[in-house]
Amino acid sequence: MNKKKVLLSSIGIIAFLLVASAGYLLLADRDAYKYHTGLGSGIAISNDDQHIAFSYYHNGNEAIYISKLDGSSVHRVSNPNKEYHRQPEFSPDGKKILYLSQNRDHIQSLFLANRDGSNPERLTKDTQHVSEAIFSSDNKTVFYASTPAENVNKSEGEAKDGLDLFSVKIDGTEIQQLTDRDFFSMESLYYSSKDKEVFFKDFNDSNVYDLEDGRIYSANFSSELPTDYFHLTISPERDVVAYTTVSEESKESSLFEYDLYIKNFNNGDTKRLTDLNTSVVSPVFFNNKDEILFLENENWPKEPEEYNLVTVDLKTKKLGEIALDMPELERENPLMKAVDYSVNGWTLGLLYTLLFMLITVYIKPGKVFSPPLISLAIGMLTVAASFVFAFAVDPWAGIGVGMIAASILACSAILFIFSLVLKFYRKGVK
Repeated sequence: MNKKKVLLSSIGIIAFLLVASAGYLLLADRDAYKYHTGLGSGIAISNDDQHIAFSYYHNGNEAIYISKLDGSSVHRVSNPNKEYHRQPEFSPDGKKILYLSQNRDHIQSLFLANRDGSNPERLTKDTQHVSEAIFSSDNKTVFYASTPAENVNKSEGEAKDGLDLFSVKIDGTEIQQLTDRDFFSMESLYYSSKDKEVFFKDFNDSNVYDLEDGRIYSANFSSELPTDYFHLTISPERDVVAYTTVSEESKESSLFEYDLYIKNFNNGDTKRLTDLNTSVVSPVFFNNKDEILFLENENWPKEPEEYNLVTVDLKTKKLGEIALDMPELERENPLMKAVDYSVNGWTLGLLYTLLFMLITVYIKPGKVFSPPLISLAIGMLTVAASFVFAFAVDPWAGIGVGMIAASILACSAILFIFSLVLKFYRKGVK
């Protein structure tokens, strides 16, 4: 076989691989958690401080587990089937657990089960999307934040309804909508049995819903917290709040880092508890000792999030990591996992550049700059398309197309250099 036939065959193979890779990237599930194994973002502590509940991914399947406080005796208590089970909560008497089940359309429904995971029952319909839920102190009622499911997959500004507070009995009866304000966000739910109130955070406002008269008003500590704070949680005695916010030293950098802080209302002091240079999420107060349990995202800001389970002493700031004694987990789909990781944007760029290089070598010497010029034209057309997508479809779609255009233009620059080198090489040979 002569050189031209070899080149032509190589061009055909690379073209096929390029088209196949592009098609795979467009049609395949590119979820960063598809093969992930590790902790999820929700944790809970039992009222006696003896057990913790958490969600854990195994090859992309997220289920609820319970372990002893030291990380031993880990056992799974939910069995998802094409769903993600997350955000567990212990009932005050320790006999039940709440958790959210997210389906493939990203709709989260509320489930209640016995502590060992038996008799799971759905408390909400899939026409509603539940973002968070808590128990009342008498173990009879669940309060949850919810929005119509149709709002979930809409882009910002398109959704007609926001989040509101609901209640439901643990047997699934007496569902009531408590608020009708369409809050932009509703998180960090906390039930106060003493005042018959539910606290919740909306953006940077801490609000209170009075269960007796239905009023909504700002929490008295809201003005004492920083402008931007996240993952608010209240101590059992209600005299201390914990939250995460951007550390002062990272405000001047390109990457914000989030550390854990507490505010003591008895003396007015604010104390920083961590200095981890990462991102702290999901702090939870212990009930019978001055410590907080939280998750540290070591992979911040990349995906998937990779969490460590950490405790911190409120007085000494001493950190302690809890190592979970997870059961032996089998590996699944190693071949598909290898394909997913190997087919990416870099793969497309390499195949695209290699294809045009082979075409440059194959064509007549006098037309050596034709392939890079064609590639440049494709890049410029893609730039124009990015503006069309931004105005006609969605700004984020325009940014995505713009990134593709930038990649094509970068490949075109490489092709121009290659063509120039090839031209001088052929002259030298002659």
